[in-house]
Amino acid sequence: MPSASRVQAAPAGSLYIVGIGPGPAYLRTRAACSAVLSADYVVGYRPYLDLISDLLPGKAVYSSGMGGEVDRVKAAVELMEKGSVALVSSGDANVYGMAGLGLEIAPRPDEVQIIPAVTSFTAAACRAGLFFRESVAVVSLSNLLTPWPDIEARLRLAGEMNMPVALYNPKSRKRDWQLLRALEMAGERDVLIARNVGRAGEEIFWSTSERLAEDESLRGRIDMNTLLILSGRGAFLAQAKTTSSCQAAVSLVGIGPGRPEHLTLEAEQTLQASEKVFGAGRYLDLIGGACSAEKVSHSGPCPERMAARMAEAAAVARRGGRACILTGGDPSIFSSGWRVLEGADAPLHICPGVSAFSTVAARAGAPLVSDFALLSSPCDEAARLAAAGYAVVVYNVRGEEIATLLERMEPGRPAVLARDAARNGERTIVLSAGELLDARPSGHRFTLLIASGNSHIREGRIITRRGYESKYSY
Repeated sequence: MPSASRVQAAPAGSLYIVGIGPGPAYLRTRAACSAVLSADYVVGYRPYLDLISDLLPGKAVYSSGMGGEVDRVKAAVELMEKGSVALVSSGDANVYGMAGLGLEIAPRPDEVQIIPAVTSFTAAACRAGLFFRESVAVVSLSNLLTPWPDIEARLRLAGEMNMPVALYNPKSRKRDWQLLRALEMAGERDVLIARNVGRAGEEIFWSTSERLAEDESLRGRIDMNTLLILSGRGAFLAQAKTTSSCQAAVSLVGIGPGRPEHLTLEAEQTLQASEKVFGAGRYLDLIGGACSAEKVSHSGPCPERMAARMAEAAAVARRGGRACILTGGDPSIFSSGWRVLEGADAPLHICPGVSAFSTVAARAGAPLVSDFALLSSPCDEAARLAAAGYAVVVYNVRGEEIATLLERMEPGRPAVLARDAARNGERTIVLSAGELLDARPSGHRFTLLIASGNSHIREGRIITRRGYESKYSY
C-alpha cells in the first residue's frame, strides 16, 4: 500500500467518503489507502476503524458506536474547517454506506469525493464462484430506516422476476422475523450464506431456503456480519474448484474501473507475481505499469477467446508458473469470466474488483444507498423495479434505447448516464429522467442509472435520503 511519506496531503477543507471494502487489507484499493493516509482527520464507526488501524498512526481519529451515523457525519463536516477529512464506510460507501448521509449534511456536496470499493456481496460471490449473468437485486432486510411493506414489495417483485437477490442485514439479536418472511417469499431456492467475508471467522456455505427456514440452529449462525444470496435466473455457479489463496497458479482478476489506483491490493500483488496476463486489449492497456508480465490478447468470438486464455494460463501453471486472466469491473457482475471456469480443471482464485455500478454511483453522488437492482442489458423490467423504489442500473445501453427506458420512469427521478467512468474519455451526465429524455443522447456502451426513490439533485450530485431524518434531527 502507499507509504505515508509518498502520499500527498489532501487539501484543507476536503472531505473524502471512503469505502474500505469488506474488511481485509488485501481487498482495499490504493485509492482508499491514499485517501485515508492523506487526510488530517479520520472519522468512522469504531469496528470499521479497527479494520484499518494500520493506516491510522499519526491521525486524529473520531469514532462512535452503533447508531451514531449522524454524529459521525456532523463531526466530519465540522473537522473540515480544520483540515482534510476521511469519513470511513465499510464495503462500498454507496451500498448501505455513508455516501448518502455524508452528501446530505455536507454544505458543499460538489466538493465531496466518494472513493468506490469492493462491496460485500460481490466479494462473497467471487469467493463462492458465483456469477450473475443477467440481473441481481440487492435488498436490506433492516426496517429501521425503510418501512417493511416497501421491503416486502421489492422482495415480491424480485421473486416474480426470478432475480437472484443479495440480502443485507438479514438478522440481529432483536430482529429475526424478517428473514423468515423473506425465505417464505423466496420459494424453493439455493442460498449462499456468507459471514465475515475475508475476516477472521469467515464462513461461506450453501443451503436452501426451505432448510434455512426449518432449521433454527442453522439460522443461529446468521448475524449482522452475514449476507445471503438467493439463486435466480442467469446465475452461474462454477463447478470447478475455487480457492481463497492468492497463491493459486491461475487467477481471474477484476481490474475495477481500470486505473491502477482502483485495483485492490490483492489484484495488484497477483498481477505482479504473474508470468503472463491474458485479457482484452483495452484491459491490458488500462493496468499499465501495474505489472511487468507478458500481456497476451486474443481475437475471435467471446467463448473461443475465453477458452484460449484458460488453455494458455493452464499451460503456464503446468510448467510451474503463475498466470491471470482479466475482467473489467468485478468478475461476478456481468463479466465473461464464468466462461473461464467452465473449462477449468484446476483450482482457480477469483480476485473481486470495484464494480462499474460502484464507480458510476461514486461519480454521481449517492444514488444507490438504498435497495437497488442491476440489469445486464435494457429490458422492460427496469421501469417496474424503479416504480417499486429500487435504484436501477442498466448496463450496455445504446443511445436509441435510452428514450425507451426513460419514457416509463418518473420524469423527476434523478438519473446518470455514464460511459468509461474513471477512464480516459469519461462521460458522466447527471440530470432528471425527464431532462435526460429531452437531451436525446447518442452513442453506445452507456451505463444508465436511475437513482433510488427519495433522491434529489443538489449542486450536480445525487443525494438519496435513507430515512435517517425519521430518527434524528439534523
